[in-house]
Amino acid sequence: MVGVFKDFIWGSPYYTDRPMVVAFSQGWGGQITMRLNPNNSLTKNVELITQVTKQINPAYPVDLKFVNDLYATKLQGEKVLGILSNLFGGLAIFISCLGLFGLAAYSAEQRTKEFGVRKVLGASVASIMQLLSVSFMKMILVAVIIGVPVAYFLMNKWLGHFEFRTVISWWIILVAIFGTSVIAFLTVSFQAYKAAKANPVDALKYE
Repeated sequence: MVGVFKDFIWGSPYYTDRPMVVAFSQGWGGQITMRLNPNNSLTKNVELITQVTKQINPAYPVDLKFVNDLYATKLQGEKVLGILSNLFGGLAIFISCLGLFGLAAYSAEQRTKEFGVRKVLGASVASIMQLLSVSFMKMILVAVIIGVPVAYFLMNKWLGHFEFRTVISWWIILVAIFGTSVIAFLTVSFQAYKAAKANPVDALKYE
């Protein structure tokens, strides 16, 4: 025996293959699995492999395939799934922002007189913006509390289909929460600033 392989994806990426022996004997034909010498360049390694292979079996051409390309082929379906998830996820975020923007505009319109009275009584633009934004940020917080555990559970269930898999790091969850909060805050803040900067005289006349 020349060496021992670590675990690797031989067949399907969803399960571990049965124990096997990888061997080669002159006259067998088939495939040879090799590890490239890291001290040599890729070109030199390919030249050496081609030279040795032609010495062993000069009747057949050398067909080299790299393991990262083979893995990419096996995981092509997951790559397409990732692209579609990003596409539809981005579309869902955009539609959610439109809905949030409309809800913030409706809420600001319903409280036009309240904001006008507050400004007459000396309320600052920042305080009025905070008044409108906080209520929506509370809803975002509730959505995060509900959504994060559900998303974490579903992602772990999906990763559980793979024998060799990564884990969901805590910083990814924090980045997702932060990104969601920033997008929601920016969406609501536009309407909040517009309502806070409105002329209080026009607000008090509003019917």
